[in-house]
Amino acid sequence: MNQNFKKISVFLGILCLSLQLLAQDLTRRITVNYKEVRLSEVLTDMNKRFGLNFSYVNSDLNLDKKLSLQQNAKPLKLVLDELSEKTGLQWKQVGAQIVLRSKLKKTSATEEQPQKLLQTIRGVVIDEESGSPIPGVTVQLRSVSPLKGTSTNVDGVFRFSSVPVGRHEMEFSGMGYKKVVLPQILLTAGKELVLSVAMTESVTDLQAVVITGSKDPQKSLNDLASVSARSFTVEETGRYAASFFDPARMALSLAGVTAGNDINNDIVIRGNSSKGLQWRLEGVEIINPNHFGEEGSSAGGVSMISSSMLSTSDFFTGAFPAEYGNALSGVFDLQFRKGNTEQKEYSFMVGLLGTEASMEGPFKKGGKSSYLVNYRYSTLSLLEKVGVSPWPDGFTPVYQDLAFNLNFPTAKAGTLSLFGIGGNSWQEAEAERDFSKWETLEDKFDRKATYNSGSVGLKHLLHLGGDTNVKNIISYSGNLVTDDIDSLTNSYETNVFGRDSYGNSAIRYSGMLNHKINPKNTIRTGAIVSLQRFDLSSLSYKSDIKRLSRILDAKGEAWNSEAYGQWKHRFNDRLSVNTGLHLSYFNLSESFNIEPRLGLNWWVSANEQLSFGAGLHSRLEPMAFYYAKNELPDGSVASSNSNLSPTQALHLVGGYERSFPKMVRLKAEAYYQHLFNVPVSKDPSINFSTLNTANAYMIYNRNYRGLINKGTGTNVGLELTLEKPLNNGYYFLVTSSIFDSQFENSKGRRFSTDFNSNFIGNLVSGKEWKTGTSGKNLLGLNTKLVYTGGRRYTPINFEKSLQEDYHTVYEDKINTLRTSPYYRLDLSMTYRINRPKLTHAIFLDIQNVTNRLNEQGKFYNADKNNIETITLAGMIPSVYYRIEF
Repeated sequence: MNQNFKKISVFLGILCLSLQLLAQDLTRRITVNYKEVRLSEVLTDMNKRFGLNFSYVNSDLNLDKKLSLQQNAKPLKLVLDELSEKTGLQWKQVGAQIVLRSKLKKTSATEEQPQKLLQTIRGVVIDEESGSPIPGVTVQLRSVSPLKGTSTNVDGVFRFSSVPVGRHEMEFSGMGYKKVVLPQILLTAGKELVLSVAMTESVTDLQAVVITGSKDPQKSLNDLASVSARSFTVEETGRYAASFFDPARMALSLAGVTAGNDINNDIVIRGNSSKGLQWRLEGVEIINPNHFGEEGSSAGGVSMISSSMLSTSDFFTGAFPAEYGNALSGVFDLQFRKGNTEQKEYSFMVGLLGTEASMEGPFKKGGKSSYLVNYRYSTLSLLEKVGVSPWPDGFTPVYQDLAFNLNFPTAKAGTLSLFGIGGNSWQEAEAERDFSKWETLEDKFDRKATYNSGSVGLKHLLHLGGDTNVKNIISYSGNLVTDDIDSLTNSYETNVFGRDSYGNSAIRYSGMLNHKINPKNTIRTGAIVSLQRFDLSSLSYKSDIKRLSRILDAKGEAWNSEAYGQWKHRFNDRLSVNTGLHLSYFNLSESFNIEPRLGLNWWVSANEQLSFGAGLHSRLEPMAFYYAKNELPDGSVASSNSNLSPTQALHLVGGYERSFPKMVRLKAEAYYQHLFNVPVSKDPSINFSTLNTANAYMIYNRNYRGLINKGTGTNVGLELTLEKPLNNGYYFLVTSSIFDSQFENSKGRRFSTDFNSNFIGNLVSGKEWKTGTSGKNLLGLNTKLVYTGGRRYTPINFEKSLQEDYHTVYEDKINTLRTSPYYRLDLSMTYRINRPKLTHAIFLDIQNVTNRLNEQGKFYNADKNNIETITLAGMIPSVYYRIEF
């Protein structure tokens, strides 16, 4: 506790110092010479010549007022004082900003009148199924008095100017469309709020009155998703305690989702391995977008995806629509937001996990093209460079990443966008040069590990007229994982212990045609072609043969081709069905998969819905499993099978949902998953299944053998969710899941998977208060309580471990033991301070407040010849400061 408090104190000191560095030097001398010049021109000139950033509200200043100002080599403070005197203004320095405002009149009690901070809300309204703009929609801003209203123009665009900052509620209604209500959207002084709102058309009568029911604000953006899908907002990634602005960590609060580890963002969905999760960006699959990732993993220590880049996105946990292939457990379908097309905006955030800056705006004034760029660097590394070592063992993680979204609308040729995300991360540590302090084998290692990943895509979206649009994407996605290990002798000479290099990349084409035939019928078809390249090399010391062994040496390419078709039919406004077919062909194994999909939604009443989803799904295994080799003590070599087929699964999901007053919603889903064609060990005495691996590193296990597609598995469970989104200043989310996760070896023997904790429970809640004059600031407190069943592990054969000097388990008792239950309490605090055209935000996030060391399992320590308990992370505090202007 004391050590963590010291780290936070040091960080806050550095944060205060950085804010001082951002401030203008008021003692520097400048020369100005203005004669009868408009105030607006004076401010513009001083910005260009001296880098002065002025913040003000236009209505507070007479920008057309002419003035004369002459000062020769005078301190900046004196120049600003004279400027204020001649214009009747007052100025104040806030960070890098010079805030100007009119001198406020005093009340009889000599108190200043509170200043009202105003900002703009604007956006576009589109048809949910066709994506076409909807003109004539009535838009109401219901959270102001008197109520404000407007209508969308021919392009579906709406605008509200001079809106007070704070939480707002908006309502969208149009003839023949289902009403949409957006509750408690956040408007800050530092950024305009730009919305994209999708509305669902009525099936019965397009000229009828507005449909009275309102759309669920957390419904999936993908209108062809029937079950196990929901959208999430950027604000949720920062609001939920211990989310750290990371979509994957935010998802840990949802039903059926649990953490694979406390340190990274590994997520287990419905008992499935996390490597079955697919990441998508702007509609195309990308490689693992997390720093410090491992080969074959979908997770890492820190997300490369900054919240500054994201728009509202989708998360799926089963029975995906037909357009989603190569996914087994879940899908993150991320969307980048577009940069502001009307004005330049900036943000800067510094926190214990990272320091970042972003900028956005139009390429030219009055144009429709825009840019959005974000860059981040590891704060832990910056702290180490100034003499603070926040990482106990000196193994400080270093990372940086860059993300961008460039958008170019045209008059007739559609919209072209260039998007991308990339980063590199590395950790490097040297063994202490005092062998008397070495206790384990790893204490004598010099090690350097890197993870480099990048994805870039060119997207073209074209509306062909009416309700038809075409989307084409060409993308590249790749990564390189390296791990170099040298062991030291007692005389500190180095010997190679391991040299690993995993290179994977994919060039993809993705095309989609979406056509809304009429209000009842929508079809969507598409194709995805992926050229996958790999260069895998691993040289590792094996204690059983007492020498270096070539585990991997494979280089080549493979094709994975996919095609899909979907049809949504709405019988009426209460009953709809989604059908589809996904086809895939993988040339290495010459496997052709036909995957039908089905979804059904039936609104029994205005407040009750029944849903059903079913489908076949498949997922390629990491290439390391195709080519790994294991040299055995008898001289033989166990090799993997380069013809492995993708793992497949049948998903069945049934759901019930009911809405209650005050926006409270109850949701229940029951599911059954049958997994087949699972790669398992060729040796039936070794109960290895890829269903138990979160990465590809099982190939280093002494018992690793070649793989065959003869394994199966089942996941069955029930999930309950009771949720109230933020409204009237508070929110809560209560989820619970009861499930069972099993796998079978090649001979049909059944065992619990590594992820079969049987129970997951989450309680997430928060409260928000208005503070400051006119309630323009917001204070929020959030909490999260997690409780799960104990983690599975296998009993250790201690005598054989002693004999072989290696962690050895009872193969016939796989995962028959479990740790004590896992529980954790997380807390967070947010405070947003609004100033004219400027917003400050402070975030304090503490994971595992009680510092509980939850058990992960047991392992045999060959260096100490005993069995030790592996524990997960203790308390992890994080502090952020963010400024937007």
